Formats: sequence, C-alpha cells, structure tokens
Amino acid sequence: MLISHLQTIKSALQRWGDEVLVKEDIIKAWICCHEERIRLIHKRNIVLPLVPPSGLCRLELSSCIVTDGALAVCLEGLTSLRSLFLKEIMTLTALPSQDVLQQLTKLQDLHVNSCWCLRSLGGLRAATGLSAISLWSCPSLDLAHGSVFLPLSLRNLHIGHCVVASDFFCNDLSHLRVLSMEWCRSSSSLSIGHLTSLIGLSLQNLQDLCFLEGLSSLQLVDVDLTYLPNVNMKCISQLRVNHYLSVSSSVMLNYLLLAEGFTVPGILGLEGCNERSFSFEESSDFSSVNCLEFQDCEISSLPQNLKCFSCLSTLRIVGCPNISSLPDLPSSLNYLWVQDSELLKRSCQSPDGESWPKIEHVRSKYIY
Repeated sequence: MLISHLQTIKSALQRWGDEVLVKEDIIKAWICCHEERIRLIHKRNIVLPLVPPSGLCRLELSSCIVTDGALAVCLEGLTSLRSLFLKEIMTLTALPSQDVLQQLTKLQDLHVNSCWCLRSLGGLRAATGLSAISLWSCPSLDLAHGSVFLPLSLRNLHIGHCVVASDFFCNDLSHLRVLSMEWCRSSSSLSIGHLTSLIGLSLQNLQDLCFLEGLSSLQLVDVDLTYLPNVNMKCISQLRVNHYLSVSSSVMLNYLLLAEGFTVPGILGLEGCNERSFSFEESSDFSSVNCLEFQDCEISSLPQNLKCFSCLSTLRIVGCPNISSLPDLPSSLNYLWVQDSELLKRSCQSPDGESWPKIEHVRSKYIY
C-alpha cells in the first residue's frame, strides 16, 4: 500500500499540467503514506511522556512526534499557560477534549501552523479565555460549522491555506473584532453580516470567493481586499470603512468610489495591482484622504490627478519597479517614502532628477 501511494505522488509530479488536481493527489497520497508511518510509530514500545513545568506561560512544539493523547497529557494542569504554538506536527489529528482545554483558563493565543493531518479542533470552545487563533496550512482540518467549535471570547481570527466551508460562520462570534483569511479554498459565498463586532477585515487571495454577504451590516475600521479576482462588485459596493482601505483592483476601487454613501477613508492603498495604467474616479471627494499608498504594483505611472487629494500629507510608494517619475503633487504633502522602486528613486535624486522639482518642497523624504 505504501509503495502504491508513493507511485501516486511520482505520477502526479510527472503530470504537473493541472496544478490544482496535482496538489490534491499529492496531499491525499502523502496523508495515506503518513498514516502508515504513524501506525508504525505507535507499534513501538518506547514512550517518553512530555511533562512541562506547571507554571509554564508559553509552550511551542515544533517538528516533533506528538500524538493526540500525548498533547492532552502535556497540557493538563498548565493553568498559567498564555500562548500555545503547534508547528509542523504531522502526528496530530485532533486538539484535546473539552475536559483538558477548559483547565487552560489563562490561555489567550493559539497558533497552529502546518499540521497537515489535523482534522478536528476538539474541545477548543471550552478555552473561554482564548482571544486570538491562527490556523495556517492545515489542509485536512474540517471547518464546516467551524464557528461552533470556536470560543465565544475570540477577538482575532486568522486563517490561511485552509479549506473554509460556506457555513463556517454559522454561529455568532459576538466578540470577534478582526478576521483575516488568505490563500484559502472556499465556497463561492461567505456571509459575515452577523459578526457585528467586527472592525477589521482582511481577505486576500481567495480565488473561489464570488459573493461576500452582509457588508452593509458592518461598521468597519480597517479593510484589506486584495487578489479577489471573482468577487461580485455589487456586494462590495455595500462596504463602509472609516480608517484604512487597501485593494488590488482599480475596477473595485472606482466601483466603491461611485457607490452611494461611500466615504473615502483617511488611508487609501493600492496593493498588488497588475494593471499598467490606473486613474482615480475624478468625481469623487478625496478631501478625507491624508495617506496614499502604492505597494507591489505593476503600474507604469501614478495617476495624473493626485492634486485632487487636497489634504494628502503622506505618499508611500514601495516595490513599484515600473514607475519612473512623479506627477504634480498636492501642496499639502509633507512626507514622501520611496522604497524598492529603482526608476523612481533615480528620478527623485537631487538636484538633477526629473521629479526633484516636484518634491523639493516636501518636508520629509525617505528614498531607498
């Protein structure tokens, strides 16, 4: 059996054309091989219990062989534990039961990274002091009805490289303040309107997401919506944000700017835009914007209408290799940051750079 699964991995690598199917085949075959390996490990008679000191505040287990039962024994009685990190533990299939986790009354942070065989969050809901959870690269984790297993005390949730079901947020997480999801497989629709305490939302690289429901019910402070190629713009038009907004598409940004009732937040960013040209919707009111950011963009020039940002004080340009010069800038600009943008860096050099006359008046200039 082990040999046949190894052959599956080999054949998948040879037909690398369909990347998604290849990855799924490799993961399934790897898990089967790994389960066989675990069965061999469990047959050994040598057992070394992990017994940390009872007053421990932080525990990090990384790249080691720890079974579900061993982790439960390890955590029992750690009433002072505040932070728990589990990384690259391929023998772990479930977090401990409610009886164990309810003892961890001071646990505030849980980080689970690259535990490929983890399938269940166990009794995590019983950890009533838990305020921050990070789940990263756990492809086997069943997140259907996921919020049922999360503690009601949760304030920050970060999910990356996992599979998120449409009903993941089926229960009300009444204290959730920040939600971050990136590089996840998901259903075409996610509903978050009932998360009424939410103030921070970051959704990045969600290729499957088409509909984001319930935005009109939220009063958000910070929002990052980048690399969402299939999301429906009518859903996004319901967005309201009052401090920070970052997007990667000029179409999305200008759709928001034209949406009825939308007020441009104080910090506006364009990140990862792969368009060569870009302009702001001129009919919009940008007087509320004091900071404008361009990061990792392919655009060849900045919008020519930056002067309509009448109260702009800070302009940041990072990792934009194709921008070679600056347009006319608003007189209100006090702070300019240019980094990892070689053409623009040369253009901003004193005294002969093409853009130098346009930035000479800027009080603080940081050009790297």
